[in-house]
Amino acid sequence: MNIKITELKEEYIEKYNIKEFLFNMIKTCYNMDYIPQYHYDIVNLKQYYINSRKNNFYIAIDTDTDTVIGTSAVREYDKDYNIKGKTYTPDTTASIYRVFVNSKYRHCKVGSKLVNKIEQFCKQTQYNTIYLHTQKDSYGALPFWMHNNYKITYNTHDSLGTIHMEKVLQ
Repeated sequence: MNIKITELKEEYIEKYNIKEFLFNMIKTCYNMDYIPQYHYDIVNLKQYYINSRKNNFYIAIDTDTDTVIGTSAVREYDKDYNIKGKTYTPDTTASIYRVFVNSKYRHCKVGSKLVNKIEQFCKQTQYNTIYLHTQKDSYGALPFWMHNNYKITYNTHDSLGTIHMEKVLQ
């Protein structure tokens, strides 16, 4: 297995069917179809991730089969979550999105390599904190993020099991 992690380029969107990969993963992982208020960035990958210097999108490619097996995205913080004791701003905080790995490639460090690329980008872009949220029932998500040194900042105990997390960059 030979894996290459690379930044998304416009020509890769069609070549690797990135949108289809993402929507398939969302369906598989969350049993969700397209929801405009959650998935607008997928429909506009170029706008959100290629044309913005503060955002980026990475893909993991199995070079033996020339197929995408994983994704990860990072963009400036754009939410208004009220998390006690936390102040996140677009200037200092990045948000992680769209971290997916094809189930056949899980437990092979693909996700950690994708997140490492995000963290490198965040340091170069001078973010000092990375924010994310996940759901406690999402297979392997919470242990994955904790293994990568992300800390829980708030457990909402909501119906989705949403857990807010962060990593302060050194």
